This record gives sequence, structure tokens and C-alpha cells, in this order.
Amino acid sequence: MLTPVPSIACIRAREAVSARLDGELSELDGHRLEQHLEACAGCRAFAAGTSAVTLELRTAEPVAAPAELFVAHRRRVASPLVAVAATLLIALATGSSFLVGHLLGARAGHSPAPTTTAAAATGIDPGIVAMLGERAGHAQTGRVIAL
Repeated sequence: MLTPVPSIACIRAREAVSARLDGELSELDGHRLEQHLEACAGCRAFAAGTSAVTLELRTAEPVAAPAELFVAHRRRVASPLVAVAATLLIALATGSSFLVGHLLGARAGHSPAPTTTAAAATGIDPGIVAMLGERAGHAQTGRVIAL
């Protein structure tokens, strides 16, 4: 079953009821609320019910929660030894992959390009210089390649 949606004026009045209970309603808005409550039975009932529940909650004695509700769940923290072992494993895997790549590259006949002092002094990547040198050796087009 569908419940009817209150009008905009009723929605504003119900928000004003909540603000009044919290002591946050201005004097002008309080007068507007009172005028609306005089004309609207639904909002009067809402205001009365909300006021009763608020009063009951504010005057109720606090009740301690049972201790069994609060069970400490501790997360396991990895020991420093596990962290060191993981770091060493990553370093070993990285180093071995570089070694395998170097050995496979040497077996295929690729040697690293010699670095020139000019390239090293200017911060130019020697791999790019070698690649450009290989391209220049394959095709002599007369074009200049700028770095």
C-alpha cells in the first residue's frame, strides 16, 4: 500500500519541528510552524509524536551494554621477519630476471652500445644514441635526426 507524500509545506513544517526540538529554530520560523500546525492535523500529530519520543529518549536512564557485545577482534600483523623475507624474495626475483635478460641478449649477439663521453656529459640516454646510430646506418636518406 502506498503512503501519500506530504506537501512541501508539511515537509518544511516537519523539518521545523525537528529544529525546534534541537533548539535551532528561529523566532520567525517558529511562528510559521505554529500557523501551519493550527491548520494541519497530520503535522500536529507528527509534532506531538516526535516531541514525546524526544522527551522519552532525553530523560531515559542510560543502560550499560552487555560485555559480550564487545568482543575484541585483533588483526594479525605480519612479523618483521616476514617483511624482510618478502623484500629479499623480490630483490632475488628482480636480480635474476636482469641476469637472464643480459645472458640472453649476449647469446643473441647484441652488445650494449658504447657510451660516449659527450652523451654521458649531456645526459642523453646512450640507448637512444645507439638506436639512432643503427637507423642512420640502415638508411642514408640525407635527413638530419635531431635529439
